Amino acid sequence: MISKRCAILALLGVVAMTGCASAGDDREQTPERFDAISADETLTLTGTEPFWTMVIEGDQLTYSRPENIDGDTIEVSRFAGNNGLGFTGEWRGQTLQIAVTPGACNDGMSDREYPYTATATLADTTLFGCAYSGEAAAADGNPGE
Repeated sequence: MISKRCAILALLGVVAMTGCASAGDDREQTPERFDAISADETLTLTGTEPFWTMVIEGDQLTYSRPENIDGDTIEVSRFAGNNGLGFTGEWRGQTLQIAVTPGACNDGMSDREYPYTATATLADTTLFGCAYSGEAAAADGNPGE
């Protein structure tokens, strides 16, 4: 059985993976940091079944659900891997881990295409959804224009 800590680290590995050189390869490989979403952009994550929304502005995240439309505000830390963004924080005494990676995403309820996929882990619950930023929304014609 995999511990919660190992599961969270595996999830974050998607965001933080770095390139490796093969044996005999003299080239030094340095992963490039994901920079498609700047730190000053608003990032919106959304999911269905259950319905949820997370809006990240700077180091503040607002987590909303149908039973709490106004949402809870959570302080988060941001880090960029070479294939996306990660955020960590604490919600109601539970660890919050988020991974946002590039890739077409559909919420399953509409015909909207989002530019990023999102995975959020709250303690032992994992939420899957889509994400968009203010810049990506305006450029791609996605929600949030």
